[in-house]
Amino acid sequence: MNSEEVFQLIDRVLPFEACLFHQILPLSIQHGKLHLGMVMLNDVAAIDYARQMAGYQNYSLIPQSLSSETHHSVLTAYLNYSQNRPAPSKPQPTASLEAGFHDKDTLVLEVPDEQTALETDAPEAQATVQNPYMILPDLPVSTRYAEEPIALLAQLPPSRLLKELLGRVLGNGIGRLFFERRERYGRILWSQNGTIQSVIETIALNKFQALIDELKHLTRLPLFPVTEIQQVEIERSYQRDRVLLRLRITPTEAGEQATLQVLRGAALKFYQRQQLTSLSRDALTIATRLQQKINELHHTATPLAEPRNVVPEIDQVMQIVEQQLTELKQIRDSYTEKN
Repeated sequence: MNSEEVFQLIDRVLPFEACLFHQILPLSIQHGKLHLGMVMLNDVAAIDYARQMAGYQNYSLIPQSLSSETHHSVLTAYLNYSQNRPAPSKPQPTASLEAGFHDKDTLVLEVPDEQTALETDAPEAQATVQNPYMILPDLPVSTRYAEEPIALLAQLPPSRLLKELLGRVLGNGIGRLFFERRERYGRILWSQNGTIQSVIETIALNKFQALIDELKHLTRLPLFPVTEIQQVEIERSYQRDRVLLRLRITPTEAGEQATLQVLRGAALKFYQRQQLTSLSRDALTIATRLQQKINELHHTATPLAEPRNVVPEIDQVMQIVEQQLTELKQIRDSYTEKN
């Protein structure tokens, strides 16, 4: 494995946090084919994501098995590499927080260079709830024991413990809680902006499961055990700031474990811009395909073969799309005037 080539492919093809989240790794490109290392070869979501990202650059995929140890060590090496290289003059367009919050013990992360650049951009760093029509529920947070060692929080009941943990991860940037289940106990790792802050060890399994259930309750997931990976995002308000919570619950042989990512401030703005870019790209692709299909219909339809209701139904859809485009233009123009 050529580490330098892998690092370049992470920068150029598959973003770091996506590699972390989906447990994948771009290994090499040969003859227009991207060799993709996968910890779980049967992960359909990971394959679909990688195929989509590779497709944007006209690469096809060749998945191959990759051990979790190799995946962990390569991403750790990439972190060291990315932290030691000179900062770019502006954020790299391929860097993305999309779908990136699946941790492995101490491997917890963000893209340091982009985060630093974002924090220097004061207007963009504001994520204050300003839309009066979007009233978000407050996030249940407690900071009563903020000055106490985090290990002492393990004595609190599950609902109170989760509130105290949320109080600690709500700094600007990316906060993360990894609820790791082991055979005889659970533990919680707290990181902030890619750096481990504290660990709560040896949590009794019944209490650990109660914490998982509290996370499900917070994000309105059913409380029954999951049989496949479940992901959910919710928005909440904290001190008049918009906060995004991204929860991923994973079934294991020992039971459920979870990762909660909290985005706020510049990190949230960056994530939202990346999501908007992805949606815009998808919308353009769909619009292009629609145009192609209408052209096909135009060239092949005859008065006898064409269903009578096809054109009116298409026209109705187009009118709705045109109205939505007009509204989007108004939003864009309003934002441009304010900035």
